[in-house]
Amino acid sequence: MRFAFLCAAVAALCATPAPILAADDARPQPKLQVPADELPRPADEKLRAGMLQLRETVAASVSDPAMDEAAQVALSAEILRQVGAISAGRDFHGRAGRHLQWLLGDISDGAGLMRDAPRLQAKRLGLLRVAETLNFYGREYDHPGWEPIKP
Repeated sequence: MRFAFLCAAVAALCATPAPILAADDARPQPKLQVPADELPRPADEKLRAGMLQLRETVAASVSDPAMDEAAQVALSAEILRQVGAISAGRDFHGRAGRHLQWLLGDISDGAGLMRDAPRLQAKRLGLLRVAETLNFYGREYDHPGWEPIKP
């Protein structure tokens, strides 16, 4: 009797139609972005001027294969000085401010590698990291006329 009841229950479950689920693209997708995540990110004149000056400094050196260690260390000091000038007086407490702080920190990390690395090849990687972060800035921020750095 139990077996017959179990067979009847399984047959009843199999006989009922399966619910039809809507396709994923049939319903509107929720917007997950907040205004600070919209691209391009806003950039004020002080940020644009500082980043453009930093770009010019790095672009002039990134294509120079003859840079020795002393030149790399001197360039890293100049990059860190310019990053300090860009970040002076900025408010990093908002969402956009934290993103800019991360970006400037990545540039500072690359400059630190240029300064502290024991080999010239590693110093060169630090310079390339700075250049790539500046290229990222150009893609993410509202900076008309920004030209990417080509190593």
